[in-house]
Amino acid sequence: MYLGIDLGTSNSAVVGHVDGALRLFKTADGTDVLPSVIYLDKRGHRFIGKTAYDRLLSAPKNVAHGFKRSMGTKNPISLAGEAWTPVECSAEIIKTLVGQAMTEAGSQEIEGVVITTPAAFNQMQSEDTISAARLAGLEKVSLLQEPVAAALAAISNSKQKDGVFLIYDLGGGTFDLALVMSTAGVVNVIAHEGINMLGGRDFDRIIFDSVVRPWLSQNFSLPANFQADERYKHLADVSKHAAEKAKIQLSASETASIFATEDEVRATDENGEEIYISIDLSREEMAELVRDRIEDSIALCRKIIAANGYKNEDISKIVPIGGPSKMPIIREMLEAELAIAVDSGLDPMTAVATGAAIFAESREWEGDSSTQKTSKQRETVTGDISLSLDFKSRVSSESTKIRVKPAGDIPSGFELEILDEEGASSGRIPLNGPLNVGVSVRKNGKNRYMVNVFDQTGSKVESASREISITRAEASAASVPMTYNLAVKVQHGMVGYERNKLDILVKKGTALPAQGRQKFRSGKTLIGGDDDFIAVEFYDMADDVDSPEHNLHIGNFRLNSLDELERGERINRGDEFIIEWKMSDNGTLSFAVELPALGRIIDASNLYRHDDGGINYEGERGAEVAATMLSRVESDLQELESALEHDPDPSGGIRKRIERQHAALSTSVDADTHRSVAEEARKLRQDVALLKMSPENEERVLTDEAAKAELSFDELRDLAQPVDAERHDKLLVTARRSIREKNFDSARRSLGEMHGIRMKVLAETPDFLIEILRLLANERHLVVDEELHDQHVAAGVEAAKSGDVDRLRYVIGQMMNNRVSTGADAADIVELAHLLGS
Repeated sequence: MYLGIDLGTSNSAVVGHVDGALRLFKTADGTDVLPSVIYLDKRGHRFIGKTAYDRLLSAPKNVAHGFKRSMGTKNPISLAGEAWTPVECSAEIIKTLVGQAMTEAGSQEIEGVVITTPAAFNQMQSEDTISAARLAGLEKVSLLQEPVAAALAAISNSKQKDGVFLIYDLGGGTFDLALVMSTAGVVNVIAHEGINMLGGRDFDRIIFDSVVRPWLSQNFSLPANFQADERYKHLADVSKHAAEKAKIQLSASETASIFATEDEVRATDENGEEIYISIDLSREEMAELVRDRIEDSIALCRKIIAANGYKNEDISKIVPIGGPSKMPIIREMLEAELAIAVDSGLDPMTAVATGAAIFAESREWEGDSSTQKTSKQRETVTGDISLSLDFKSRVSSESTKIRVKPAGDIPSGFELEILDEEGASSGRIPLNGPLNVGVSVRKNGKNRYMVNVFDQTGSKVESASREISITRAEASAASVPMTYNLAVKVQHGMVGYERNKLDILVKKGTALPAQGRQKFRSGKTLIGGDDDFIAVEFYDMADDVDSPEHNLHIGNFRLNSLDELERGERINRGDEFIIEWKMSDNGTLSFAVELPALGRIIDASNLYRHDDGGINYEGERGAEVAATMLSRVESDLQELESALEHDPDPSGGIRKRIERQHAALSTSVDADTHRSVAEEARKLRQDVALLKMSPENEERVLTDEAAKAELSFDELRDLAQPVDAERHDKLLVTARRSIREKNFDSARRSLGEMHGIRMKVLAETPDFLIEILRLLANERHLVVDEELHDQHVAAGVEAAKSGDVDRLRYVIGQMMNNRVSTGADAADIVELAHLLGS
């Protein structure tokens, strides 16, 4: 038995591939899907699914839900007074789903399990999903992107096996989009996009913020931000739950009521009046509330179609997946805006698990890894005559061909016949040369055929006859693509004037599994026996935006001199530092580091730490992280507006998105919202960065940067060495000439090196270093270890008082290594990457 698991934000499902057939395993309550909810009672008993979901109102403190959206973070999940991790919560859901399958299927051995993840999941989130599966007791487990699984299910369920399809996957927590091509049931992902924090839960929050909260404030005496008040936390939980139920109801009816009784709310307002909720909401009102978010998803549809050279009329159909996609407004807008037919023949709640089961059966499982089953097979026949039978042992179509090739001369009069299990015959065919014999593949699963050879007398030649089997799979995936650009932070530029940028290690769209070898050079000297390290910092990099401050930091590898180098061994700055990487089709990374100078290869698998990229978005600290990132978006936009001397966002799209995030943050008390705002802020910074590079803005922006660079350096000129001042002046001339000649890449390189010169001067300036120390000291919400942070601050203050610039710079570097990256660290100008570009 092979299992496919859709581990969802709101609901999860499990489908088995048993004896050649797909089987949905229902919950103990008899439903198709399991609510992804955990309830812990006072005696420590655990309840998973509907029983837990039903306790959301009566015992919310004992219930955990929505934790999938915290995968890849350090957000603690509060459950009955205990702090759980998102991984631990997800493991409970996986265990329950596997238990459902084992209960219904009996003592079937599990050959392999595939768990689906959103295409927008990054390295940290994928690794957390694998960890959850391991914690649930699974050994043979692999991951598959949800749109790929949905495509497999859609193709298997359709008579139309050929075409280009758009998989529109809107779940409880994420939105995934995939453009796929199917040829004879073989699915190939052309491109994919995703929004990590767009789903049904975001719609619930919009209803709460736009409808429920204003109604409560109008009808009862409540604090302005009552949901942040511990006295009204239960009221907020009840309100959001009621909003979710109304949203679901509106998928089937024109009106619904957001309703909760006084007994359910169990709270009084500031005047002692019992609080209840009773709000009528129409489908039309609901549609208006979420229309702009749906438009965001449709804009992504247009982008993925056009960017890959297609027109809307080239798309065979849109396949909607996920519970929220059942909302009529979504299907109506998709058809109206894109003029593409929307498929209605697939169950959006179980399709992803179905596709995962199809994929699981297509894999050859060994240990804790899997590879695609081979489809080409050859049978060699030797004896009275010799033949070779070449055929596809796995097909997705209802017919195939078997190629029969004699080896050497076959006496005249020999014939061949192929019989299937139902007795259908190919007829006797003279065996006087190579043959291509068509056969029907009648059923899913294994189909057996008897290949018989007859001599001149019509007698069967037993030694030359064979039984073969061909498996008809529902569908198959040609490859699984890399969902993002995996990049490494490196130093670029002339010695002494370096800047940090990103070099891509694994490019988005690369067919997985994949492996490669990329040369870098050490950016620092490391000596065995010293307490020091070389850090390799990994980023999820947006297309065309290679600055670390605009991208998502997802983890580090640290080569520690105490652990990895023998005393006396030495890595010098400039020595080759070769990364040999492997990316599994799970989307998880393993790699080794080759150090030619030492003649050694170090397996880095156990040294990669994705926790270094995790951020805790809980409480005020999480709100500060989100607010910090949002303020930097506004700063970027203001800077661009100043450079252009006109509005860079005339449509107001970016400002509208910023305002939306401010509104969400102003009423937020939960980690999920804080993370959502931070994710959107990062994307907004990337969008502003792309605006700067757009053809209509590029020349003006670079001209402004050159002018500012000149003024900035003039203020530092008295502190600079003559050689640095001369170099900066020459680069300024080069940059301006390049701008006039429209050679903008050259201009950017010159401006980048000029920035490196200014940072070199500043890094030698005590006042500047003290200001960086002050900034880092105040950003406690970004530190990993607060106690270590305090020690570093004390050491930095002592170094500043004594005027020890080298020590101060070292302490700042240590502080940088003890904080998570928000993609906007001022001290990047002090702490350069530990690798040099190749």
